Amino acid sequence: MSADAWTWVERLQRFGVHPGLARTRALFAALGDPQDAFEVALVAGTNGKGSTVALLDAMLRADAARAAVGAPGSGHGRVGRFVSPHLTRFAERFTVDGRPLPDAALEAALREVRPHAEGLGATFFEVLVAVAALAFARAGVGRAVLEVGMGGRLDATNASEPTLSVITQVALDHEAVLGPDVATIAGEKAGVLRAGRPAVTSAEGAALGVVRRRAAELGSELTVVDEVGAELRALGWGGVEVRGLGPAPIRAPLLGAHQARNLAAAALAARAWGAGWDAVAAGAAAVAWPGRLEAIEAGGCRWLLDAAHNPAGVHALATALDALHARPRVALVGVTEDRLGGDLPAALARLAPALVVTRASRSPRAASAARLAERLREAGAGRVEPFGEPLLALPAATEMALAAAAAEAAAAEAGPAAEPPTVVVAGSLYLVGEVRALLRGERPEDFERWQ
Repeated sequence: MSADAWTWVERLQRFGVHPGLARTRALFAALGDPQDAFEVALVAGTNGKGSTVALLDAMLRADAARAAVGAPGSGHGRVGRFVSPHLTRFAERFTVDGRPLPDAALEAALREVRPHAEGLGATFFEVLVAVAALAFARAGVGRAVLEVGMGGRLDATNASEPTLSVITQVALDHEAVLGPDVATIAGEKAGVLRAGRPAVTSAEGAALGVVRRRAAELGSELTVVDEVGAELRALGWGGVEVRGLGPAPIRAPLLGAHQARNLAAAALAARAWGAGWDAVAAGAAAVAWPGRLEAIEAGGCRWLLDAAHNPAGVHALATALDALHARPRVALVGVTEDRLGGDLPAALARLAPALVVTRASRSPRAASAARLAERLREAGAGRVEPFGEPLLALPAATEMALAAAAAEAAAAEAGPAAEPPTVVVAGSLYLVGEVRALLRGERPEDFERWQ
């Protein structure tokens, strides 16, 4: 993108989020209602929505590919995907048939959206939703999977009219905006449901009760993951599997038992949109979703990167680490400033016996390493070492992990371990994105990360 377009969209982030649908609807109207050119699936939830979006997108693409060669399929053509935030590159937010939008297409859409957005006072996220709609319409997308930002009822994505809605697991998050308890938050998520349209949920407990009641009020046909007789299985390092939905097991290479719920939700959603079982299985097997329990070997260590950024997410991460027998010797952690006062530091404190603390260098929202280190110590963490930026934290974490592994081997009078020591990275998706780029020998993107 040109420097002007890049600077404009980057600076919009600083004006925050203002829930409501009026601006997005006005923006759509000013652009000729591009969102009406394709069918929309909205995926809301607290945790698991990004993975569910990635899985559903992959399944729909496999279904479209089969239909293109004359095999049974829904035949709806190109597939768009919108996610937020991005992990390492801005263009990841907008994909068509699995590929990020070319810079020229992205800039053209931004250029057309900008004057209307400025006139309406649209926020950063509202602009991105409009850009996605315009770019997808121009690319001839037949169906698009949109990840809901915050909540659902008043989220900009909900200005579209979905023909399919998915609600993943619901937990406490963004309480200041969405409400003080899980039931209230679930009510906000349930705002993506539509009368007479199919819906799928992997929610449980009080959240499920709220979603079920709202679906009944609307006459939305709701399918609940826990009520379809499926067997959800974790396969260790082989990923996850769902049995009992179709003629054969469905497997995905995503790590952690929690991903089996996302796999089941995506499979049921794809079927609700007419995808064949063969396409569901093929898409699941081919899915890639970086930064979510992603394993990277570098510097003699095995790094497990996970975008767990709330207590429920960190609990799922810890459970997955136990199941994988991946006992991390070191955790590299960082959080945003707004997470310092909640339960997240206490959850992170239990991830490993040694914590290397840092902050995402491209995020003004990131809490300082010193402040997070103080909260971790208060929560009972063991060894805590703060470093001001990932470039300093990475070698420190590597050295600590290798030293711990060597000390264990010496104490046991054993030779070198068969596997490299594990370092887990969590707490902030912004941090995970920066660390991932550095581990892969890439330069982190020069995009200021507020949202």
